Amino acid sequence: MTNIFSPSFIDKADVDVPKTHRFHQLFVQLQAYQGVDILPYTDDNDLLTGLVREQAIKHYDNLRQNKSTVQACVLVLITDEPNPKLLLTRRSSHLNSHAGEVSLVGGKRDGCDATSVDVALREAYEEIGLDKKYVQILGYLPMQISKKGLLVRPVVASIAPEAVKTLVANADEIDRVFWLPLQVLHTQPIDFVFDRSSSTTSATKLHTPAWLYDSDGDGKAEVIWGLTGRILASLMQIGFGRTHAWCYRLSTD
Repeated sequence: MTNIFSPSFIDKADVDVPKTHRFHQLFVQLQAYQGVDILPYTDDNDLLTGLVREQAIKHYDNLRQNKSTVQACVLVLITDEPNPKLLLTRRSSHLNSHAGEVSLVGGKRDGCDATSVDVALREAYEEIGLDKKYVQILGYLPMQISKKGLLVRPVVASIAPEAVKTLVANADEIDRVFWLPLQVLHTQPIDFVFDRSSSTTSATKLHTPAWLYDSDGDGKAEVIWGLTGRILASLMQIGFGRTHAWCYRLSTD
């Protein structure tokens, strides 16, 4: 069994996508990316203070010294069809982390995982029953830092549309699965506001970029923000040349 910190772990394994594939150009854009391999938090993010920022700086410094490693992976899964859709989930409300939030499928790296693709596909199978035979890996996005300081590698892939009906959410982890039209991500995120308060601080408001999507048409929109939003903004910038600013702000008004 591979040790979770083993240097033999392969992060970005080689990917080959036929020129005839619908997303060949996306594959080319992901391959051509030459920027940093971890997207650091920006200095003007008011939310990122204290321990979160300290963890981010530590992990970023470790990466620059070639000491860090992928700790979790998510799967950015897009349907291979003329009007593509992207798989998202709402996490179960009883989970200890990110309960009730919109998320990509994925999770922490395990000792049995040899590559980032292995992590993403194993987690996708556990969460939604995705059979890897339906999946074409397209490439990788830069790592993001979660609010708990984990380094998260997004793996981008397409899925045959006929496989969508085979997916079943694991109720222990996921409340629902829904499909976001990729075109929504070409639109500008809104400034979404959450009310935040705790026993040690006065009431504040968190302003965050977010996409809203009412997948059921019942007026109850899913809010796509946080780590998931940052990853999708990265996908749009690197893969499609569409830049969305992504910065959090706190206010008391």
